Amino acid sequence: MATIGGSAGVLAAGTLAASYWSSDGSDESTVDGESAVLELTDDGLEVHGDPFDGDAQRPPVTFDIVNGRSEPVSVTLAADAFRLTAADATTTDDGRLVVGDGSSDRLESGARLANVVVELMPDAARRATERTITEPIAVTVDGDELSETEPELTLERPGFVVEDATLALRRVDADSVEHRWTLSGLDTGGVALEALRFDYTDFESGSASRFADAKSPSSTVAVDGTEREAEIERRTAERIDVALAKPLETDDASVEIRFGPPESESESETSANQPPDGEPGTRSGVTLELVGGGYSGRVEGVWNGS
Repeated sequence: MATIGGSAGVLAAGTLAASYWSSDGSDESTVDGESAVLELTDDGLEVHGDPFDGDAQRPPVTFDIVNGRSEPVSVTLAADAFRLTAADATTTDDGRLVVGDGSSDRLESGARLANVVVELMPDAARRATERTITEPIAVTVDGDELSETEPELTLERPGFVVEDATLALRRVDADSVEHRWTLSGLDTGGVALEALRFDYTDFESGSASRFADAKSPSSTVAVDGTEREAEIERRTAERIDVALAKPLETDDASVEIRFGPPESESESETSANQPPDGEPGTRSGVTLELVGGGYSGRVEGVWNGS
């Protein structure tokens, strides 16, 4: 599997809904087992339900804070890689969430701060090399950090994942070659894919496989067998950019991209010989950059063995 990561921005997809909390007057809370809640208690902090079960979540993630103590409290939540926000709280420049700092009221006994939203900080997403980022959330109540019970969140880093990227060439005539890319298991990771940029700089194949002097090429993009509108935005001798008319979001798709001579000319040619540029399964030297939503990532194509 090839993971190809982000360069800028944070994309959001899907949230986790919070349930209800109530107290029956006893020392035990009655937080719904399916709730996403941080409950402040006289003994510290209790964590209930998703998203704190260790599974990776796609940001933004939401949860509630409940004050199970007998007195109003001020609360600060902080995580280096995350930005935390809520409608009834203050968020600092470095992403900390603060309740009861003077600009917002203290959290009353039995009260709930609903819909705390957790997103990745842009810098953290750019620096990440793994598909997920795990961070503890430091919880400070009335100036005292509850260091023994820091809950952890694992968020998926937006970006593109491709299981396989293969390339095949078909010579159409003495001057033209059709290029056919197949992407298997494409997951856009919550990012809308907008463009595909092909770089043949390290591809040694002769002028027939270059683009500057070739006949005006056409392009087609098919997702799971259904053709999508696309056009060639830019081409040079070594690069060609294909833009999608409608951005694509998917978590598992097969994508075929073809560019070369106009379709009518390609269909009329009977030759299907691949130029001798590499053995099946070996690296082609050609890279594909997937671009969208402020993110980009590259994967190198391997020669198709079929």
